[in-house]
Amino acid sequence: MSFYRKLALYSDQEIPANEEMDDRLLRLIGRPQPRIGYIPATSDLERAYFQRKADYYAGIGANLAVYVDPSQETSEAEWKTLLSCDAIHLSGGNTFSFLSWLQRQNVLPILTRYVSEGGVLIGVSAGAILMTPSVDSALLCGDVRDEPLIDHAGLGLVDFHFWPHFNSDSVTRDQLRLSSTIPDLYACPDGAGIVIDGNEVELFGQVHRYDFGEIRPTSHED
Repeated sequence: MSFYRKLALYSDQEIPANEEMDDRLLRLIGRPQPRIGYIPATSDLERAYFQRKADYYAGIGANLAVYVDPSQETSEAEWKTLLSCDAIHLSGGNTFSFLSWLQRQNVLPILTRYVSEGGVLIGVSAGAILMTPSVDSALLCGDVRDEPLIDHAGLGLVDFHFWPHFNSDSVTRDQLRLSSTIPDLYACPDGAGIVIDGNEVELFGQVHRYDFGEIRPTSHED
């Protein structure tokens, strides 16, 4: 990647095991009480999930301040406000329908430019998968292709794939078969995650790495 990246990829976010990664996220943003914009995977007109996430960020000293709803038209002024935030949060949900909406609204190049200009991108589960070269790994956590996609390409902000909600004690035969088709796959249980700071890849928690189904050492094990 030719530009400096600041990314945080969470499996899940609202559990105590994420405290270390939350602290690292705040250092990555580098501003007191940062403003964070929110892009949900699906419409949240009652703002129930938004409010829960706002409470979460308030608890770590951040302000979830801007919301964009995929079921409504977003004005140029609203996009401008979102892109002025210190960080943007991409929520969890169905990765395929999330990507379909982002494709239809031509949001992917907007987010790439945001990161290239120094913005921090935060992804939780589906939101994290969207940062990778393709969203095929979403099948590993049960996402269903429920909408037509232009293609399965993600943002490509990292050169690896992401498997959220990984549980080494309950991997199925189908998951093993599918994982054997995906290169450079980081499997993250809830409470684990990855921070990208420039060219540095920082792992938090018990992150496992697979390459076409073969177990590979992580940077903690090299």
